[in-house]
Amino acid sequence: MKSRRSSKKMILKLTIITFIITILAGVAFYGAYMYYDKVYLEKTSKIKITLNGDKNIELELNQEYEEFGATAKFRDKDITKSIKISGEVDNKKVGSYKISYTASTKNKSKKVERTITVVDKTAPVIKLKGNNPLSMYQNEEYKEPGFTATDNYDGDITSSVTSTNNIDKTKLGTYEVVYKVEDSSGNTAEEKRTVKVVTAFKTLPSLNAKATKIAVLNYHFFYDASKKEYSGDGNFTSVQTFEEQLKYLKDNNYKTLTMEEFRAWMYGERDLPARSVLITVDDGGRGTGRQNGNKLIPLLEKYDAHATLFLISGWWNKSNYTSSHLDIESHTHDMHTGNYCKGVSRGAQMLCLSDEEVLADLKKSIETVGSNTAFCYPLYVHNDHTMELVKQAGFKLAFIGGASKATRSTNKYKIPRYHMYKTTSLVEFNHMIA
Repeated sequence: MKSRRSSKKMILKLTIITFIITILAGVAFYGAYMYYDKVYLEKTSKIKITLNGDKNIELELNQEYEEFGATAKFRDKDITKSIKISGEVDNKKVGSYKISYTASTKNKSKKVERTITVVDKTAPVIKLKGNNPLSMYQNEEYKEPGFTATDNYDGDITSSVTSTNNIDKTKLGTYEVVYKVEDSSGNTAEEKRTVKVVTAFKTLPSLNAKATKIAVLNYHFFYDASKKEYSGDGNFTSVQTFEEQLKYLKDNNYKTLTMEEFRAWMYGERDLPARSVLITVDDGGRGTGRQNGNKLIPLLEKYDAHATLFLISGWWNKSNYTSSHLDIESHTHDMHTGNYCKGVSRGAQMLCLSDEEVLADLKKSIETVGSNTAFCYPLYVHNDHTMELVKQAGFKLAFIGGASKATRSTNKYKIPRYHMYKTTSLVEFNHMIA
């Protein structure tokens, strides 16, 4: 009996254990199934967006942005049409921009972004004013002729230019001025100017020598730098500079010629001292007359110097310039308008008006100024035909630009003059007249 009861208990225990194991196995399987199902659902329930092209794009300034778009899927279904693209790129402004792509389906949405960076890789440009190479005289201070710097993005960046030089003004030689500038994007530019330090003051001619060549100086306008008056362009000369030059002439016994003295010398009718100079002033504009500043005549009178004004007689009244120290000659009556003639650089009217119109203007000018001794071509421009018209009008001399002295063999209707600039130094002045 006991043996049978024990067997039944054993069978019951095994049955219970088997049941429990079966239950636990089922639970484990169910848990594993549910976990797998959750992972699968999570995976297949996500929207997948794929960008066409690179996620990060770099554009050069002003380069057009091309939209490549994107594709989207949900549970292997193409939902690309649901994508909405937002964001803008300003290709004219350096910086980073975001373009967003948002896909939606079944209350689900997803967004990805593309970064577009607009960059400026164009170097700025430095332009040098004045001569290059440039000469300066020994022991003279270096005068910067100027420069500009422009950038495709920043615009005018002249104020950012730095310059360095290795000039030793005490030693003859060749030196460099280096100009550098950097724009806001880090692009750099560099330019160089060659500067030659040359011999300083020339020895002036002997006091007893006779002139074989004479410098003709050409001024335009005058201003008072101490009063911060309008100083215009390079054609303006400060009264301080002009007085320094007149004083140099007086201190060194130079004869400042009347136009008639110069004409007589050119025609071989008289001799002049080697220390002679002809001072001319063009136009009659700012600072030359009593009506527009009166800078010229008082200084001529102070230093007992003589000059000739080439007056545009139709523009200003001769009475504003009367002085025993100032001759008045013709600069046309009204033919000084620049760029008047098509296809001719700086061409004043004189180059393209009819012969009758030119001669009528010249005769009107002679009548107004009261002299036909000398004529000055407007804007320096002339040709063989206008020279013939000047001769026909009765002028004895005619002046142009240039940078050399006049001799008796010089064409009397193409007499060169030294252009006097705002920056003309006393050493340069010495080289012109010596």
